[in-house]
Formats: sequence, structure tokens, C-alpha cells
Amino acid sequence: MHQTIVPHHSPQGPDLFPTAAQQNLSGSAERQPISADLVEDYNLLNILNLLGPFSGIRNLDLGSSEVPNQVTVPSVESNAYGPIEAVQTSYLRTYASEEDISSAYYIHIHPFLSILQPPLSNQITDRPVAVEMPNLGPDNMERSSLPHWPASALTLAISAILALLPLAQDSNPFSESSIYSRRSYAHLFAEAAFSEVEKEMDNIFRISSHISDGISSSSLSRLSPVLALVLLSFYEYCQRGNVSRMRSRANQAVTAAMDLGLHSLGPSATEAQRRAWWSVMVVLYLSSVDQQVSPVITLDDPRITTPYPSFRVTSDPWPLLLHAEKAIISVWGTMNDRETNPSLTVVPSNISEKILQLDSEICTVMRQLDCSPQVGPRTGPDAHATRTMWTIARILIHMARVRLHRYRAFMDIPLFLDKHCDIAAIQDNRELAQFRLQPSFESAFPFAEQQSSLICLKSALALARAFESLASPGSKYPIGSVLATQATNSPATTHIVPYFACGAMQGSYVLLMIHYQLDAALLSNQVSSYRHLLHRPEPTSEVQDAERLLRELRQGVESILGSMTSANMFEGVSGMRQEIQAVYHAAFLENT
Repeated sequence: MHQTIVPHHSPQGPDLFPTAAQQNLSGSAERQPISADLVEDYNLLNILNLLGPFSGIRNLDLGSSEVPNQVTVPSVESNAYGPIEAVQTSYLRTYASEEDISSAYYIHIHPFLSILQPPLSNQITDRPVAVEMPNLGPDNMERSSLPHWPASALTLAISAILALLPLAQDSNPFSESSIYSRRSYAHLFAEAAFSEVEKEMDNIFRISSHISDGISSSSLSRLSPVLALVLLSFYEYCQRGNVSRMRSRANQAVTAAMDLGLHSLGPSATEAQRRAWWSVMVVLYLSSVDQQVSPVITLDDPRITTPYPSFRVTSDPWPLLLHAEKAIISVWGTMNDRETNPSLTVVPSNISEKILQLDSEICTVMRQLDCSPQVGPRTGPDAHATRTMWTIARILIHMARVRLHRYRAFMDIPLFLDKHCDIAAIQDNRELAQFRLQPSFESAFPFAEQQSSLICLKSALALARAFESLASPGSKYPIGSVLATQATNSPATTHIVPYFACGAMQGSYVLLMIHYQLDAALLSNQVSSYRHLLHRPEPTSEVQDAERLLRELRQGVESILGSMTSANMFEGVSGMRQEIQAVYHAAFLENT
């Protein structure tokens, strides 16, 4: 039997990263500028020593027999929150009613992807029930342990994500027992949600209405299985690290949505129907990016007549978010053949024109995203979601531009141990050797190496600012603050749902690579080789300008790390933070 504890809000994540300080440039003068031999640099050896086998996307559905040197349960011994302790009492986030689950959705999930229309009232309160789970094991994971069992596929899927968020009562939320409890119950909810999707789809055409108590909408019962599949797709990526199943759930959501005709409703579509359809398209495009395949239906498909949703602001983030995802897929389609088949000697005659066109299209979306939506004094779930989704769209579009120029700027010299987010891996020496043999592609690229390097730097710094604004406790609108602090005096919850985590990897790669280049140039008195990266450099101030940029690079990586720490509870992407933190440690802390 469960023990009910007084509800509390989740704690803010601790600040694990030091305040940026002036980079100490003293060190061995024998250090060489960055080159194709980067793997031999002693700093990279530090990275190899710091990283374990759990970096990048962690697939919790693969056992140790399927992945060399990997076990089913990710190691958390190197977790910054502390070492694994003996099995202890853990606390699970649960809710006592459908209404409370609905309210929690608007606080914890709605800002990142607004699959539901706003509630009738902006006074939303998070009312979790902390359930004590002593010595939790697979045999006692039962519905009877919970104060309430969700009544629909949608509220089950919402509960799967909410169960992953730690509670204030848990003194060590990243202990082995706490992680296991959250993981186990989240998966219990997720599997139940998927099973319920099938039942609801079977009944949907013969039952006219079945409205959940907590979420008021006349059409929500018909949308429940579609929206549940959208959330389950995010769950599979962020928590389970299963990219293949993420895409499967996204494709199932598309099929279900089209079976219901959500794609072809025209101007008569309700706001709830619009959000349901375009949420499906967001997750479909995202899954296509992560698996590097074309989506089963594209934005320009003539069958789609349902208008975009609206936040009632000057510039809505929905179309920009989708066009940013489309840009990433277009970049992948243009660059992938050359990078995955480096032995090809014939460069397509139109490759230069394609790259120029892509860069122009990306810049157009970037300019649109430079004009922030005029939310004004509005508060509530949609006002908060407008700001957050706008920032996520910025992350995705700058990620697309980095992806387009990264190879030209850095030849994809490996920096991280494992390959993820389409970045070369230190472990794959064969791949590194192949990348050194593509002079024809370099000559066909319409941007010079210095141009692409500067473009990558600007976009990487923009990515750092975007991540900082998403989850910095000191920012004007930290996640959860607009909603949670209006109704209670409890601290705001600070976390992100990190379906855009590859932006952190792309941005960190650029910032750290330029750090190594610039640091080596300072030590070898060759700063002039990187004048193109400095702001209005003069011969008398080049060194100071370079030192200032080094400081900015460090602060940028710290901003990204701080945001990724806010996603630490999602095991599927937590290895990305570990990779970034290891390289950060080797670059900035080993020699200070």
C-alpha cells in the first residue's frame, strides 16, 4: 500500500558548472594547432578517460548481449549528483485525478509542444502526490500502489513523462533506486498508454463522446489516441533512447490522424484539431531527422488543408518550428551522400547551387525568428509556450546551419567518443581516415573554410544563448515559473523535455573545436591565422580579442551544459550531457 505525502513541487536542478572565468593560457608551448591528428592530443586522451560506454543516445531496450560493453541499466556512478547508494526509499510523482494530470501537463509538457488548446483558466496549480516506494522491485509494480490510475491513452502517456520528474521529497533523486523507480513506473504507464491507443481507435467510430473529467474539449476523446502516440514518440526518444521505436510511434500517429481526417479539415478545423495534426507533423519530422529518412508525408503535401494552430501573436512559432525541421532534413539529404560515401570521386555538378540555396533558405527562417513574438503582458500556458517553442525553433534552425557548414569548417574531426547526432566519433578511426580524402568535395563547396568556420561560430553561440534561455533558473521565464508561481509560493520547476538535444551536441562541438584551434594558436603565437573569428581585430589587440573569445566559448558550453543538466532525468539523452561535460572538463579544467 502506498504512503501519501503532502504534495510539493520539484526542486530546481543544482548548478553543477563553475562560473566562466578568464581562460588560463599558460601551458606547454609544444602543443600543436588542431589538425587531423587531433585524436593524439593529450587533451583528447583526457576525454577518453572521462567518458564511459554510455554516451550519446542510450537505448534502454537493448541488453548487454546486444551492445558490447553496455548493460541494460545505464551506469550513474559518474553522475554529478553523486555515487550510487544502497537501495533506499524512493518517491514517485503521481496525481490523484484526471484534472490534476491535466494541470501538470500544462506546467511540465505544454511549454515544449502544445498538443492541447489552453485551459479555461490560467490559474494552474501542480498538485503531485508523492508516493513512497520502499525497495521497489518488478513484482510489486501494481496499479494499487498508486492513488489514481489514468483513464485514457492520453493521460497515461502524460503520466509516463511526468513520472520521470523527481520530487522535492527525494533527497537523492539520482540514486540507483530513485532512477529505477521512476523508470519502471514511467514504462508501466507508457505500455498501458500504447495498449489503450489500440482500444480507443477500435471504439472511436462507434462511441460519439467520452470526455475525460480533467481536460475539457468536445473532441478530445477522438484526439486522445493520436496525442498519446505523439507523446509516446517523445518518450521513446528522450527516455528510452529508442530512435527506431520513436519513428514507429510517429508513423502510427500519422496513420491514426489521417484515418480521423485531421489533415484535411480546412478552415473549419477547431484549435484542438489543428494542434493535434501539427503536433503529429512536428514529431514525424523530428523522427525523420534522427533516423535520417524522409518523412512519410511532407509539409507541402496537397492533401493537407488543416491550418496551423495559433497562439494569437504577431508571429506564430508553429510554422517556423516545422520549417526549421524541414531545413535539417534538406541539409541531411544534400550532405549525406558525400559524407557517408567519401570514396565517391564524382561531385554532382549542382552541389554548389544546392548548398547556396539551402543556406539562403535557412537564413530566411533565421531572420523570421529574430523577430520575437509580441506576447506582451499575457500570462498563462500559451504565452509561456509561445516563448519556449520560439526558442526551440531557433535551436533547430541554427542546428541546420551548423550541420550544413560543419564539415567544411572542421572536416568532421572527431571530438566525442561515440557517434551521435551525425557527428564523427573518436572510436571510428577508419571513418576519420576516410574523411581526409575528399578534396573534390571541398573544392565544390561554395564557401571557404574560414567562411564556414565563422558561420558555425555565430550559430553555435546563438545555440548557447537559446539553451541558456530555456532552462536557466535566473532567466526571466524559467521553465514552469509562469504557471507554478502564479498559484503557489513554491519554487518553480526547472526542466526541459529534450527532444532537441542534438542542438546541444552540434553547438558544443563547434564551440569546443574553435576553443582548441584558438588556444593552440595563442600558445604557438599564430593568432593571426584565426583573425576571421575575431570581432574587428587589430594587430595590437589580437591576443586580447582571442582571450575574450575563449571566455565566450567557455561560457557558451557552460550554458548548454546547464540546460542539458535540466534534462538529466531523461536517460535516453543524458549521455549527451556526459559527453559534453567530459570534453568541457578536458578543455577548461584540467589545466587550471
